[in-house]
Amino acid sequence: MCVRPQTFENAKESKRLESIFGGRKGLQNTVFALLDPNGENLSRGSRSPQMAFGGVERFLIELEETSAAYAKKAKPIEALPVVRDLRLVLNVAAADLRPVVVVRGDGREAADALARTTAKVAWSKDAVGRFHYVVLDEETTYEGLTPALGVTVIQPDAYGRGGEALSTAGVDASPRALTRTLREGLRAHDAADKDYETHVRSGLREGIHWESETPSTDRHRRRSDGEERDDPRRRRRNR
Repeated sequence: MCVRPQTFENAKESKRLESIFGGRKGLQNTVFALLDPNGENLSRGSRSPQMAFGGVERFLIELEETSAAYAKKAKPIEALPVVRDLRLVLNVAAADLRPVVVVRGDGREAADALARTTAKVAWSKDAVGRFHYVVLDEETTYEGLTPALGVTVIQPDAYGRGGEALSTAGVDASPRALTRTLREGLRAHDAADKDYETHVRSGLREGIHWESETPSTDRHRRRSDGEERDDPRRRRRNR
């Protein structure tokens, strides 16, 4: 299973990630390792599979050999993979170019029940890996967006500051109805890629700034070719 950590948005999680791979200055923005079902390292920690294994072919071989050792005892994942809150899930989904699925119930018990039903769809072949999820148990508004009771698929705006509802289902929706809702939302979702440098410059011009729960200790930023490099603007801010 591939996990998308919340990194600097969760202090406890940050400490765990830093124990897997921390740079000279602390936690890095990207962390990679193969872990066993108990969370113990099966490979050395690094920033990426490329750093850990030296190439795609070696990585694929390692995945196949490792998974084979656990295949007989493996059980299906039943929990819905959620992000902490509406603000964070919109930001994460905007960065990942994915739609958001908001599961909202009237109270915790109702929200949990609807989340369990949604999870049956979330891990299906057509949906797995295509959405980010958040569960709400009360009316929540962020940047003018107030998801309705039930399940709502949302298109985040470019910087995750709000979004637009693409499809909805009621609180009593069946798995079949939810499958249809997610499919409709995915079809309507605009996943147009962003040029990283242009996106950052536009955000700076608009005064957009994100405050994470814990300070970022990663002094690298991504180049257009996907490699990491030191960010001189961040060095100036950290002086």
